[in-house]
Amino acid sequence: MKLKKDNRDKIIRRSNFSSLCFLLCVVIFLLWIIYPDKASSGPYLDSAHGSTSYGVNRTSLSSFGYSIANCTHCHEEHASIGGSQPVPADGADKFTLFANNFNTTKSANPYVQSDSVCFYCHIVTGTLQSPTFNNYSYSYTFGGCSAGDCPTSNTFEAFNGLSYHNLYDIWRLITGLYGTKTFTNFPADSNPCSGCHNIHIAQRSCGKPSVSFDPTKSAISKPSDHGNLWGDGAGEKMSNYTGGYQAPYNSATPTYEPDGSAISDPSKLPDYVTFCTDCHNATNTIPSSTLGRNLYTFNWATGEMHGGYAATYCSVNVPPPTSLLAPPYDGLTKCGQYVTACTDCHEPHGSPNNFLARKWVNNGMVTVTNNGTGNGPDGRANKEWAWLCGKCHTYLDSGDAINTHHGATGFGCTTCHPGGNYRNCTDCHFHGNSKINGVDYGKPLF
Repeated sequence: MKLKKDNRDKIIRRSNFSSLCFLLCVVIFLLWIIYPDKASSGPYLDSAHGSTSYGVNRTSLSSFGYSIANCTHCHEEHASIGGSQPVPADGADKFTLFANNFNTTKSANPYVQSDSVCFYCHIVTGTLQSPTFNNYSYSYTFGGCSAGDCPTSNTFEAFNGLSYHNLYDIWRLITGLYGTKTFTNFPADSNPCSGCHNIHIAQRSCGKPSVSFDPTKSAISKPSDHGNLWGDGAGEKMSNYTGGYQAPYNSATPTYEPDGSAISDPSKLPDYVTFCTDCHNATNTIPSSTLGRNLYTFNWATGEMHGGYAATYCSVNVPPPTSLLAPPYDGLTKCGQYVTACTDCHEPHGSPNNFLARKWVNNGMVTVTNNGTGNGPDGRANKEWAWLCGKCHTYLDSGDAINTHHGATGFGCTTCHPGGNYRNCTDCHFHGNSKINGVDYGKPLF
């Protein structure tokens, strides 16, 4: 009899426990229904997508009463709401997303909106987000370029333009489909945008023109540290480099990047070098579908004059001594004391210029659309890169009284002047190169 009583007691305890668990689940579910904006917590509510004032807000859900930033704007747990599926009605995808996570068969642009769930909001025409918004270029947001010279754009347009950040290549890189898996945070069905952005914690540091710049916020996360933001605090700024970082001008006033301050402050700019070299470094082999070859490998810390290698030949004694660097850079007293952030020259998403070169640099227009073979500012062919390089390096035009290359040693005139036009600048000057015609020059040439 005692055995039967013990079994009965166990059954009752299990039943009571199951009932409590069921009631708890019901309470949580009801709270989620009644207070959907409270379903998320922690860093998400501090993120751009999780902001209760401007976060995710899919227009087709407005009639169901979902608050701004509610998870359901991106994730449809049962692929239908109120008995039907909100726009776009194509069935929930991976991670219960309301649309296709990423089209892994699309190896090149042009992209269409359904190629990535991100394009359903980060686009102007056809956006599902309310209110609509723009993702401006780096040149416009931080570089001081006008809306006329750098027209308003969005992420969809940027990647559909001349973008060397091929989404298919990024997807294969972060998921290890190139061979050795470098990063461990990304399953095979990851969205390539997540390589640089953690959508649940990414913040809006600037919403130009209406939202002022906030250096304590960041939209980026390193691929190797996907769970944390990068560049939002001490130890993750360009001010970390003892070599010194000088911000370019962003207007003729002059004021400086990234926020138009009257002084250059490297503590305001994320350490884009550490961020970008998480992928672009001396060890990662990255095939480019856009270029049809592997990207150049390089060691920014020791093998680049724009990096940690101390540059030389920044001035000449004409006389008087003359700087070969344009303001705000000083070639007379600070030669070899500068490092350069990747975003000083490159756009992250896309650019009308080759190799993601910014359209506006150091308060001047840049036009490089023929891989360097086009005309430079002096009208000479093969000097197109002078539109970019000349924003910081002076005396690059044929009519200048000084020529920076005439101080080079060990090579004759025909090295650069083989007859007719100049050689293309990138024959010698590109990331990771220290050779001219196969002969080592003895120091980096970029």
